[in-house]
Amino acid sequence: MSEPETTTGSRRVSTDTGSRALPSEKTITASHGEVLVSARGLQKSFGDRHILKNVDFDMLVGDITVIIGKSGSGKSTLLRALAGLTDPDAGRILFDGKIVFEGEDRTEDWEDVESHVGMVFQSYTLWPHMDVLANLTLAPRKRLKLSVAEVNARAEVALAEVGMAHHIRSRPAQLSGGERQRVAIARALMMRPKLLLCDEITSALDPPVAAEVLEVLRRLKEEEGIAVALVTHDMAFASKAADRVVFFHEGEIAVNATPDEAFNRSTNPELKKFVDAVRF
Repeated sequence: MSEPETTTGSRRVSTDTGSRALPSEKTITASHGEVLVSARGLQKSFGDRHILKNVDFDMLVGDITVIIGKSGSGKSTLLRALAGLTDPDAGRILFDGKIVFEGEDRTEDWEDVESHVGMVFQSYTLWPHMDVLANLTLAPRKRLKLSVAEVNARAEVALAEVGMAHHIRSRPAQLSGGERQRVAIARALMMRPKLLLCDEITSALDPPVAAEVLEVLRRLKEEEGIAVALVTHDMAFASKAADRVVFFHEGEIAVNATPDEAFNRSTNPELKKFVDAVRF
């Protein structure tokens, strides 16, 4: 495998109620364009399958990074490692300059920054017996010990950000697939993350609906300064909205470049083959 190709790159909606910082919340010091997350030498195996092979990865505040590659190439495993859902076998992860994972273990600093990391899955994982408001407020009430008024205020803001304010009392079964995915994004926003990790969140949606969901992420990036890492097969979105495109091949980052460089000027044969297969 040749060396990866690399190149050298708001408005926050808020309310007075529920906007105060809690003792358990760490203030993020990285500003727009600065490194928020840095991973070095990540290794991960499941049995005899080597999924991540010495992966180095950076994300900047306010950037959208689209991660592409074949199934099993390591994309989702990287997201889960950054979210704290999977521990690598080796390597180091820094968040806002603090070491949050090293060797085989999470550090004490991970507890301070964990609430700033949100993850959205393809399957929505919404509670069917609860309305949208209850789905959004359950975790913050338990984890952050916020009052009912505070979490309700946060829910109203989060739903407005994804265009779902009018569905605050709807049940998941009353929503379309795209609407459920927007609610799932709003739920992740309840913790006020600086990093949003999205794993194949549009793969089960029709193209027009998927485009609407991806537009929500683009707006969050521009208006809220959230760093977004998105695993997707939507090359149109990657080419138009991404700041970086990362191509995984057999557990390694083979290409890390701007969309123009990745799709129009890359000489990596595996990337060309993958893009042609996805497009057609």
